[in-house]
Amino acid sequence: MIENKIVLPGDQVSTSEELSPGEGTFEEDGIIRAARLGVFSIDKKFKKALVKPLTSIPVMLKKGDIVLAEVTSVRSNMVIANVIHVVGEKRQISGDTNGTLHVSEISKGYVKDPSSEYAPGDIIRARITQVKPSLQLETRGRELGVIKAMCTRCRHPLVRKGNILECENCRNRERRKTAIDYGEYDLNKF
Repeated sequence: MIENKIVLPGDQVSTSEELSPGEGTFEEDGIIRAARLGVFSIDKKFKKALVKPLTSIPVMLKKGDIVLAEVTSVRSNMVIANVIHVVGEKRQISGDTNGTLHVSEISKGYVKDPSSEYAPGDIIRARITQVKPSLQLETRGRELGVIKAMCTRCRHPLVRKGNILECENCRNRERRKTAIDYGEYDLNKF
């Protein structure tokens, strides 16, 4: 048992007489083995074998996370969006990223038709309200909503002009449920 040694999945790191299996390990016939590539260490307080990953683990979505998502479809009572990033995380997302945003979760006020608030291709900032059995999102709140939108006619970026978004290419004017920092958010930060 050499601590701080790099181990591969399946490598023996200890026995069940010496330590109990901890994070990144498993027990098989009295032998504690590494469950992942990482650095072996011992939790001396709880006498557990640990294997800390060499690379960071992909992000698992959880309730309350603020995420960036791309709207893929707008239906009569919901918006379907693909979650592309968890705000504040650097790693990619693991698991199902296809989420729904029910019409009642779009805004604090009444919304009759989701297509009046969002369009396919919009990048939105949303909060996760549920992960299982299906990913559910909400955009109620001033900091949530569209942070980048493209013109539905010519696909050029829309610029905020008061409460309306305008295309500087074709002069098309559109309405969206925008986040308070629409157009100022640096999409290259993540």
